[in-house]
Amino acid sequence: MKKLPVILAVALMISTNLFAQNSPGTPDKKGCKDYPGISRFIGATIHDCSTIDYGIFYLGLDQPIERDFNGHGQFFKKYLEVKGKITNIQYLIPLQTSVLKVYENYDNAMKKAAYNVLYSEKSKNSCFYREDYYGGSQPFVNGVDDFYGNKCDVDYYYTVYAGVRDSLNIYVVLLVGQTGDEIIVNQSVIETVPLELNLVSADNIAQNIELTGHSIFYDIHFTTGSAVIDAKSDNQMKQIAEYLNAHKDKKFYIVGHTDNVGDFASNMTLSENRGKAVMNELVSKYNVDANQLKAYGVANLSPVTSNKTDAGKARNRRVEIVEQ
Repeated sequence: MKKLPVILAVALMISTNLFAQNSPGTPDKKGCKDYPGISRFIGATIHDCSTIDYGIFYLGLDQPIERDFNGHGQFFKKYLEVKGKITNIQYLIPLQTSVLKVYENYDNAMKKAAYNVLYSEKSKNSCFYREDYYGGSQPFVNGVDDFYGNKCDVDYYYTVYAGVRDSLNIYVVLLVGQTGDEIIVNQSVIETVPLELNLVSADNIAQNIELTGHSIFYDIHFTTGSAVIDAKSDNQMKQIAEYLNAHKDKKFYIVGHTDNVGDFASNMTLSENRGKAVMNELVSKYNVDANQLKAYGVANLSPVTSNKTDAGKARNRRVEIVEQ
């Protein structure tokens, strides 16, 4: 049998028994547990779970439209394809509270944990997410009777979050809705090895700016302790210049970042000088309009992860472009 890819935000559970633990209040399914750092709603139990060591996941970033995608008639207007380890958990909650309260509890917790919202919607037609759509002839999602049955005209809340943990980019996708007598929470966590640790293409820069307002670069290299740009940075600088020259109507900050090694004042000066070096080379060597750019440095004031490990320090030493 052909192995199916993991697709989309709510392609959550693999199971041969569609009716096991089909009610809240039962013990968690054997072998399932919460994802580290994301607490469940009080009273929730795990209906099903799955872990895929490496798979494809499509993060929906706009409401579904009639659009052919892999032979299906409906898909997101805009989406982001990510690859990595995927942890899926499906919770059931007794219908003693509202779907909105459950959703807002999760949303507040995610934001307090420093996750950013990439996209959020409240809509109807939960059947867009049903397993027979995404799984084809072999269901990929373990559904709960009413939610994945024929009762499609129900409200749901859907949100995509992005954050950083250790050396990984983390995406969290939540779908919260109501079945006949319970609330269902579909939670997918995708751990990706950051693409920005290598060359970031002009297309990736455009996507990053559109989604988050900034783009991170690790493939700009400097002589240790200085603001002299190494020649091996040329490919990355060309990609940045290509993006900037294609978006002359926009203005950006070039921001230098350091880890926490050394004196803070020295790191502040170094980070600013590195930002200025990148700006000056973009203008002088790659014909970027100087009016598009301003350079700053923030030393180690804005880490993306902990400086306790060498991998963390490497992620924090970076240059970013930020849309003004």
